[in-house]
Amino acid sequence: MIEIISLLAIVVAIIIGFWKDINVGLIALVFALFVGYYLGGIPINTIISYWPMSLFFTTFGITFLFSIAKLNGTLEKLSKTIINQSRGKKILIPIIFYILALVLASVGPGNISTSALLLPIGLIIAFSANISVLMVSILIILGSIAGGLSPLAPNGIVALELAKANGVGDLGFHIYFNNVLVMTLFSALVFIVLGGLKLRGDKVVVETPGRFNKHQILTLVTILVLVAWVMIGKVNVGFAAFALSAFLLLFKTADQNQAIKNVPWSTILLICGTAVLIRVADELGGVRLLTTFLASLMSEQTAVPILAVLSGVMSIFSSAVGVVMPTLIPTTVQLSSELGQVVSPTVLTITIAVASHIVTVSPFSTMGALALASSPETVDKKKLFKDLFIASFLALIFVALLLWLMNMLNIIL
Repeated sequence: MIEIISLLAIVVAIIIGFWKDINVGLIALVFALFVGYYLGGIPINTIISYWPMSLFFTTFGITFLFSIAKLNGTLEKLSKTIINQSRGKKILIPIIFYILALVLASVGPGNISTSALLLPIGLIIAFSANISVLMVSILIILGSIAGGLSPLAPNGIVALELAKANGVGDLGFHIYFNNVLVMTLFSALVFIVLGGLKLRGDKVVVETPGRFNKHQILTLVTILVLVAWVMIGKVNVGFAAFALSAFLLLFKTADQNQAIKNVPWSTILLICGTAVLIRVADELGGVRLLTTFLASLMSEQTAVPILAVLSGVMSIFSSAVGVVMPTLIPTTVQLSSELGQVVSPTVLTITIAVASHIVTVSPFSTMGALALASSPETVDKKKLFKDLFIASFLALIFVALLLWLMNMLNIIL
């Protein structure tokens, strides 16, 4: 009975959080106390130890560094510089935004920060250039998601840490490469369906950016050092980010207090608080119960699409990084075992990570909501809301079918 209660606690925490607009991570901590300590008998210090300190440290470090880069205008100037390379060709603007979002999200700030930076710029340019606002919204979000599962980005770090902690192993760049492939294929489809090819030959005036100032140049060099340090030096990305943030603050590249305030504390609480409740549910047998139930529905042919749909539907109404991945990735090793190893834990983990992220074009998700908030006032917000919601379900069908096909053909990277 306690196994069912622990799983229901996760569901109810999500419902209460979204219904009352309270951080789900905070509600999850309350349930962790009452379900874990009072009903489950888990010692209170053990529950406190479930706080994912490594994940917290890494996420804080990365978001703090890119808070500095955003405050001093480095990321915005970089965006405008690259957009200027379109030389006024309309057809290149959506493509540049997709690639720019992918690259920026890949090197550290993650999907939400990248979307928050690029959507206001991209949608204003799209509207003034008579390019589909819906198309540019989706491409920026998909580009951000594509890069957001990089081993350097917060969401990618979460996925890799969960995989490692739950016996799947060190997946390195496997999640990232498959995610980029899926997002790029769906982005190409969106580009074609929403009239991207019809922009061929059209021109638009693009603002010429000024020169990078000395603080922005120093920040760009610092970001490059971070990438090299992590990839070549194998240092912890959070520790490296803290060290480089301190270096930037020594040179007064941004206001320290503002940089700290701009760290997405709400998102960090969501991720870490939910992780505590997930660990409680795991300790009380809830994760094993969920695994057995999922396995009863799956076969070699249906495991990937069923898990993709489950991950996507959960993500539309909750958080991919704070709820879906921490809930489902811990089930993959046992689920693979229940299926007789016909589908590997690696494939199941990739399915969860990719499917839970592709649907974040939904207006119920943070990035979909950012697109609505960033669109010009004259854009029909109700229509954009409906179109983004439809796009999220079409994305889910696409990813379920594509990952199923890739698994059947044994071409998952």
